[in-house]
Amino acid sequence: MVFKFYNFIFYITMAAFAYFNIYFRDVGLDSFQIGLVNAVPRIFALLLMPIWGIMTDYFQENKKVLFITLIGTLITVLIFPMAVSFKALLIIMFFHTLFQNPVLPLSDCLLLDYLGDQSSLYGRFRLWGSIGYMLTVSLLGYFLEQTASVNLFYVYAFILVLSIIMLRFLPQSSREIEVLNLADFTKIFKKRRLLYFLIFVFVLQTTMNANYTYFPLYIVDHGGGEFLLGIAMTISSASEILAFFFSDKIIKSNRFSKVIFLISLSFVFRWLLLAFFPINAVILAAQLFHSITFGLFFTVGVDYVNKISGEKFRATGQNIYSGVYMGLSAISGSLIGGKIYQLFGGEIMYLFWGVVVVITGIVYTIYLLKAERKVLAND
Repeated sequence: MVFKFYNFIFYITMAAFAYFNIYFRDVGLDSFQIGLVNAVPRIFALLLMPIWGIMTDYFQENKKVLFITLIGTLITVLIFPMAVSFKALLIIMFFHTLFQNPVLPLSDCLLLDYLGDQSSLYGRFRLWGSIGYMLTVSLLGYFLEQTASVNLFYVYAFILVLSIIMLRFLPQSSREIEVLNLADFTKIFKKRRLLYFLIFVFVLQTTMNANYTYFPLYIVDHGGGEFLLGIAMTISSASEILAFFFSDKIIKSNRFSKVIFLISLSFVFRWLLLAFFPINAVILAAQLFHSITFGLFFTVGVDYVNKISGEKFRATGQNIYSGVYMGLSAISGSLIGGKIYQLFGGEIMYLFWGVVVVITGIVYTIYLLKAERKVLAND
């Protein structure tokens, strides 16, 4: 229950983070500037990620490093309301990303160590984060719409304080954890299955991270506000709870290629609905696909990377996965999506992503089917 409650509390911060770009729009940034604020800091933050590996080696406890990252995130969140210029937001976003990026993989490594060989049960614990998100995101949207978007940072800070308090109750990992040790890149990428999967993740998450960045603006551009955005986020988080709950059964009872095909198809349907039907009812209905495009996809990825990486490289594998899932793809999604959105609008952006996913999904599914047939033939 400690892990479940920690997830419940911490993922409320993600509800606050969902409104960042509304604040950026309110202080005068255009869509491409918003993309730069989301992307450029991530580039430098990723380059500095080995710092967390050095700190972990020094302290010999990943919980202490997790504590430092949470404190750093808290400080940057409290500084955000003081910044309204593009340059100031770029600088603060860099420090926020530097501290916030390692929080999720470090938290997941603690949980995966606790689960051991039962890593497929990860979703049963992660769903509590979705519950916390679901119960608060609409309320937060209504609150911000009635007051001011800047208040999201004070809510964010309060939840971070609660997360820091909860951290002391989490069990300490029995292993030392390395975070993105550069030397391990060459070792772990010799596993071709992992490399190909990460390429697939990168492409699909580029489309998803573009959605995270520009979906709030898409809502506003079609007459909605923070409350409608909150409802949309509530629907998506409610749908992902089912995916997290049943993820272990789905993983165990289906071939990996079948699951990947389902995930790819769901991405395509989600983006094409937004591209061709930009009306509130369809926009909200499209959020139901979040159960598969995020809930199932993320859980399948954590389990797949965990199994391929092995115990020795578990933490490194999860951090590389996180770096691709939330780092590199967020950079590409923000920059590419921002330019398309600025030049052609949200509908064309989502149509472009739909085409990209169709091509990527077909290529990767064919590769997996060939690999599975080869394994069956050898057996």
